[in-house]
Amino acid sequence: LYLGYLNAQNVRRRAEVVQASERMKIVTGTALDAVVVSDADGRILDFNAAAEQIFGYSAQEAIGADLDEMIVPDHHREGHAAGMARMRASGEKRVVGKGRIKLEAKRSNGEIFPVEFAIQSAETDEGEIFIAFLRDISHRVKAEAELVAARDRALAGEKAKTDFLATMSHEIRTPMNGVVGMADVLTDTGLSAEQKLYVDTIKNSGEALLV
Repeated sequence: LYLGYLNAQNVRRRAEVVQASERMKIVTGTALDAVVVSDADGRILDFNAAAEQIFGYSAQEAIGADLDEMIVPDHHREGHAAGMARMRASGEKRVVGKGRIKLEAKRSNGEIFPVEFAIQSAETDEGEIFIAFLRDISHRVKAEAELVAARDRALAGEKAKTDFLATMSHEIRTPMNGVVGMADVLTDTGLSAEQKLYVDTIKNSGEALLV
């Protein structure tokens, strides 16, 4: 009876493990973010549907392959290899568990694109594994760049308008001061009443334009 009880417990525990594994597969399989699991040597252990769509590899192609060669851009490989070596040697983790980080990744066609990712680690019977959650932020980066460009164009336009107004103000003010000044001089030259009215009109119009 006791052995039967222990056997039933083992069966139940195995069933729970299988169910938990199935639930996890459903969660990762339907996630919008890419989920890439690798071991301490950088070999890919799991590659969900979103990762297939984002990186252009099938799970069959990715699983068992080297993470470095599959999705890390050439100009980041040296740094990635150094980080992995440092972590294996001393256990120091500069990226793992540090929240979301912006970096670049590589698609199967060689295209380099911006990603936002977070990495967590977990201990298993086979050793430590690393779970990376990656999000393609190409559209967001493009939108931000377009927004910055639009802002810069608006600022440049505003500066051009300000410069134009300053230049025009100077170009108008200098000769207009001459017009108003000569109108003052002309007023003192013994004008008729009609002529004085015309000169006053010139002077008042000039002063209004200066204002």
